[in-house]
Amino acid sequence: MCSKIYKLSAKIFEPEKSSDQMLQKPDNRMANCKNASKLAKCRHYFRVFITHLFSHVGLCGLVVGYAIVGALTFESLEAPNEINQRSTIQKDREKCLKDLWNITVNLNVLYEENWTILVGSRLKLFEQEVVNAVKNEGYDGKESNDDELQWSFSGALLYCITVITTIGYGNIAPKTDVGKVVTIFYALFGIPLMLLCLTNIGDLLARSFKFTYSHLCFLCRNPRRTQPIPIQKQQVGEVTKTPLDKPMEISTLELCNGDDKTLSGNSPPLSSSPTKSQISNNTTSVVVMPEPTPVVVERVYRDNSTAEEQRVPMYMVLLLVTGYICGGAVLFSLWEKWTFLNGAYFCFITLSTIGFGDLVPGSDIFDAQSGQAKLIICCIYLIMGLSIIAMSFNLVQEEVVIKCKNLARNLGLLRSQHDDDDDD
Repeated sequence: MCSKIYKLSAKIFEPEKSSDQMLQKPDNRMANCKNASKLAKCRHYFRVFITHLFSHVGLCGLVVGYAIVGALTFESLEAPNEINQRSTIQKDREKCLKDLWNITVNLNVLYEENWTILVGSRLKLFEQEVVNAVKNEGYDGKESNDDELQWSFSGALLYCITVITTIGYGNIAPKTDVGKVVTIFYALFGIPLMLLCLTNIGDLLARSFKFTYSHLCFLCRNPRRTQPIPIQKQQVGEVTKTPLDKPMEISTLELCNGDDKTLSGNSPPLSSSPTKSQISNNTTSVVVMPEPTPVVVERVYRDNSTAEEQRVPMYMVLLLVTGYICGGAVLFSLWEKWTFLNGAYFCFITLSTIGFGDLVPGSDIFDAQSGQAKLIICCIYLIMGLSIIAMSFNLVQEEVVIKCKNLARNLGLLRSQHDDDDDD
C-alpha cells in the first residue's frame, strides 16, 4: 500500500515535459529517416556509377583517361632529366674542344705522332661519356635548345600505351628513380584494366561481326522475290490459328530438306483437303490442315539458316587481320619511308605484343611543329589493332571448340546431338 502511494505521489509531483522535450523523439526519427534516405540515394548513385564505369563506354573512357594522366605524369618527371642530359653532353663537348686546343698550343713543335696520341686519348674519353649518356641516361643526340623532346606528351602517351599493353618497345624508358617507381605501380593497375577493356571490346566486336556476317550471308543466299506468290488471307489465318502449328512447322522443315517423312504420333498424315467422311465420322478428331504454304516454308528456312550462319569461318578472321596488318604496313611505309616488308614486320611485332623496338615510328612522319601527331596516330592504330586481335581470338576459339566437339563425336568420344534429342 505504501509503495502504491509513493508511486502516485511521484507521478503527481513529476515536472511536466516541455514541448521541446516532447518533440525530441519525432525530430530524431525524422533525422534518422533523412539520413537513411540520403544513404539509399548514395548507394543508388554509386551503383549507377559502377555500372557505367564497367560498361564498354566506361571502360574505354577509363583507359583513355588513365593513359592521359600517365602521359602527363611521366612528362613532368622525365622531361627535365632529358634536358639536363643534353646540357651535360653539350658542356662535355665544349670541354673536349678546349682540351684539344690546349694540347695543340702546348706542343710548340707539332709532331703528328705525339699530337695524334694525345688527341686520340681525349676523344676516346669523350666517346665513353656519350655512350654512357645514351645507354643509361636517355641521351638522343639533340641539343639542349631543341624543342622536340622524347618525353613530350605524345612520346609519354606512347610509352604509357606500350606499358599497359605489355608491348614495351624499349626505345624510351624512365631514367629517374621516381619515374621507375611510378612505372611499377602504373603497370600494376594499368595492365589488368587494359586486359579487361580489350576483352570486353573483343567480345562486342565478335558479336557485331557475327551479326553482320550472318545477315550478309542471308541476303546473298535469299534474294528478294520479284513476283511474290499470292496467298489467300483465309488460308494464312487458318495456318496461324491452328493448334497443330508446331507439327506443321516440322513437316515443312522436312519438306525443305527433301525428306519424305510423316509426322510422328497418332495424328493422321497431312492431305491437301479434308474429306467429308472424316468430318462426318469423327467430329472430335483433329482437323487436317492443308499443305504448307510457301510463306511458312520461307520462314522456317530463314530461322534454320540463320542459326547455322552464326559461325564465322576462320579464313574470314584471318583475312580481316591480314588486311589490317597490310593497311598499317602501307601507311607506315609511306610515312616513315620504310619498305613494305619492314612496315608489315613492324605491325605484326606490335600487334602480337612482342615489341622488339628495332623499328619505332617517329622519324619522318611530321616535323616538330606538328606536335608529333605520328605518335598519337600510332597509339590509335595500336589500340584498334589489339581490339581486332582480341575479337579474332574470340571467334577462332568458338570455331576450334566446335571442330573439336565434332571430331570427338566422330571418334565416339562424345554422344551426338541426335542421340541426345532422341533421349529427350
